[in-house]
Amino acid sequence: MKEIIEKTKELGALIQKSEQVQKFNDSKAAYDNDEEIQRLIKEFNLHKMSMMTLTQGENPDQERISEVEERIKGVYEKIMQNEKMQDFQAASKAVQELLNQVNGVIGYYVTGEEPTDCTHDCSTCGGCH
Repeated sequence: MKEIIEKTKELGALIQKSEQVQKFNDSKAAYDNDEEIQRLIKEFNLHKMSMMTLTQGENPDQERISEVEERIKGVYEKIMQNEKMQDFQAASKAVQELLNQVNGVIGYYVTGEEPTDCTHDCSTCGGCH
């Protein structure tokens, strides 16, 4: 068991040095430090809290709820159009794909079963054999 943990730590260190994780860290820092996107996220969260308050009453004001829904949609669209948000999401997806590939390879060696998300295009895979 100790050897498995040591090898896992080595694997974790390799993953941490990967291009995917480096891009993730860079894009997360840019996202975290972007004042505009942080302001938009705060605004989005405030509208969401308003929505919760509006919908919890006995007689919810549907007109007011619709207004807040429109504001939420508008702010969400602005957030999603932000280049730093798009970079962060793409980098997050790349890290998740890397981890899925690693888990698939480990799973194969444990169970003998190929990963379920096998595309049969070996260029997209970390390896199954």
